[in-house]
Amino acid sequence: MEANFWHKCWERNTLGFHQVEYHPLLERVVLPELLKDECSTKQHVGVWPNKRVLVPLSGKSDDMIWFAEYANVVGSELSKIACQDFFKEKQLNIQPKRDGDFFVYRHENISLWQGDFFSLTTDLIGEFDWIYDRAALIALPETMQQSYVNQLKNFINPHTTLFLLTLEFPTDEMSGPPFPVDELRVSELFSDHSVTCLHAQTLLDKRFAQRVFDVSHLVEKLYLITQS
Repeated sequence: MEANFWHKCWERNTLGFHQVEYHPLLERVVLPELLKDECSTKQHVGVWPNKRVLVPLSGKSDDMIWFAEYANVVGSELSKIACQDFFKEKQLNIQPKRDGDFFVYRHENISLWQGDFFSLTTDLIGEFDWIYDRAALIALPETMQQSYVNQLKNFINPHTTLFLLTLEFPTDEMSGPPFPVDELRVSELFSDHSVTCLHAQTLLDKRFAQRVFDVSHLVEKLYLITQS
């Protein structure tokens, strides 16, 4: 998808992809994985003050607020409107600062880098313990997915865990975005990484974020991906 497509989505407020609540799998599946190596019980803000999580193509997702209870959050978002709305909806007036080709919005342990995700480097934003992709990969057509994954891999080191959420539905029943990405496709895209499906659920109401899909079946899967 061209950048202009997403800019128009935000300008027109056509945000069916935006989930207005924390994703339920964060508490049910992701948190237990975080706790395995870091801590035995749930705590509060700053439980891992030195840990960092990257949220690519983040939009104004409140999932970043959830992660901020545990670690430092860096979001990458193309749209100025999305970055501004993220903080406005928390009644925060954040003025961005210029950093090269990016505008950076910061408050406490959350920073949003507004600009082209494909131009980000570890020199700019550092390294990460976790990466959380809720709706980034599936927002991209197949022709763009490998380029996105290749950029994502620049932020995956031997100590990084990627949590990837995907959707599966018949390709001939709906045109994206979002686009269906099945388990075989995930394995192809991350062929040089270790891929584990942590959870799979059939969405009986066919609802994804704020949209209901007119498809025969809709399956959501959560993968854990690390360097082999």
